[in-house]
Amino acid sequence: MLDLEKSFARRKGQLRVAEFILRNGLRVSPEGGLYFKSVEVSHTSIARVLDVDRRLIRATVESILSDSRLRGIYTKLDSMVLLRDVASELGFGAIEVIPTDAASRGIVAQITGVVAGAGISARQITTDDPMFENAKMIVVTEKPLPRELIDRILELPEVEKVVVLN
Repeated sequence: MLDLEKSFARRKGQLRVAEFILRNGLRVSPEGGLYFKSVEVSHTSIARVLDVDRRLIRATVESILSDSRLRGIYTKLDSMVLLRDVASELGFGAIEVIPTDAASRGIVAQITGVVAGAGISARQITTDDPMFENAKMIVVTEKPLPRELIDRILELPEVEKVVVLN
């Protein structure tokens, strides 16, 4: 398991940057660049988004590259298209599920079981790793979910909250 808090125990600013890079699927090149697919993202751009000095971005990247385990992870990251924000334009449904405990087993299976049991196909499912604070699950379905299905999902003990996104 990746324990960023341990890796950046005395460097809280770098921890924040490392989490941002990971959450956004930015790949760190062996030369210290940051990439979204094949597009280079400047350290200055990241610094602006996080409202930090660009030198903190460089220091974080250097820390990542100097740690063989982190280097092995961050140099292989990739991002993907998320249908969440365009679901309504495509005629799909989208919900965000906030779990009571993101590390619980079977959350995905239970939710997809409710959806599939109603004869609705999931088009995309994404979940945050439980190591992230406020981890959540996004379910994009072939059509918007009716209220009764959302209520059934809310009845699952592992589900704290459901937000309809479209």
